[in-house]
Amino acid sequence: MSGQSNSAEPAVKYHQLASLDWEDPKNAPPELAELAKKAAGTGARRAPIPCDSIDLYSQISELPAGYEIPPHSHSAHELMVVLAGSCTVMGGPELTAGDLTEIPAGSEYGFVAGDEGIRFLVVRPEASTIAISDPTEESSS
Repeated sequence: MSGQSNSAEPAVKYHQLASLDWEDPKNAPPELAELAKKAAGTGARRAPIPCDSIDLYSQISELPAGYEIPPHSHSAHELMVVLAGSCTVMGGPELTAGDLTEIPAGSEYGFVAGDEGIRFLVVRPEASTIAISDPTEESSS
């Protein structure tokens, strides 16, 4: 090896939790406006992680104990990794630190943060839209 840097090689990027830019709930997209209002003052927050050099969309979210994410779906596949704390999935199991969930695009899910709250990482192949389920509609299944 010559010790010279090859400028064609992509640079490794590091995203440290302490230096993430947490979103301002006031700037939430319209489909998340109600959730953002609910989150204000609770400690719930999320930070997008720009992974454009490897073509992924990622974010870290933190929710306080008992915080509910209502049933919703996304337009892109999602991998959710519980980093700390826990949650109970509506109609599903309790997830704890280290658990992973594969969520196909269009699949509906929701959850409630556990007694210690939850910190989780979401990874998608692309940015996606979200559709919050209407609680007044009856399920047809």
